[in-house]
Amino acid sequence: MHSYSVGVALFDYLPVLASAFGLICLALAIGHRHHALRTASWLAAALIILGGLCKASWKLIIALQAQDIVWLSNLLFIFLAPGFFALSFSMFHASRAWRAGVSANSASFPADRLALWSSLPLLIGLVAYAVWPQTRIWFFCLLGLTTLANASLLLQAFKAAHWSGLPLPVLLCFVYNFAATVSLSGLARLSPGEASAWIQQSVNLSAQLALAIGCWQLARRMQEKPV
Repeated sequence: MHSYSVGVALFDYLPVLASAFGLICLALAIGHRHHALRTASWLAAALIILGGLCKASWKLIIALQAQDIVWLSNLLFIFLAPGFFALSFSMFHASRAWRAGVSANSASFPADRLALWSSLPLLIGLVAYAVWPQTRIWFFCLLGLTTLANASLLLQAFKAAHWSGLPLPVLLCFVYNFAATVSLSGLARLSPGEASAWIQQSVNLSAQLALAIGCWQLARRMQEKPV
């Protein structure tokens, strides 16, 4: 049974809010540069934010009621995986149209490929659960796919920021977010306790603040130039 203090549980909402700000900025910029991807980018951002809120709420329920609602915790990567896949796909096509100088109204994309790409992680997770129902292999599949999709999104954001001439500190925001996010896997192996929980939460908050700053600056630059 996990154990969290109310302070730790409430603090966990701060990284969610920070990342939500950055993701909303990015979704706005994608829609500005590629009108056909406006809905997809917003839905993708909403899934990622919802996944974070589910995980934070799971911790708060444990802190307040000592009740472990497993399905609420599992929703984190069930929402994150397709969300990051869809947002990565949207960012790729929007930034390509931006760099090519294509009008936002005339830019096109393969909608069937977006649907397949977004559903791929859930299909893999379902197959893993069907084959190994008594294990957590499905969870690790979604975790790995989410990490790959997040890395793809950050790489595209980094490339777009570099191409548009944003300064080095903005570029480093995306690098730091990925490094800090990966480090959380190692920090999760620390001995359970209040101190280790605060360390993990602090690193996570710094990672999401870096993402928020990077996405905010990139979104401003994407919206500066004519559509």
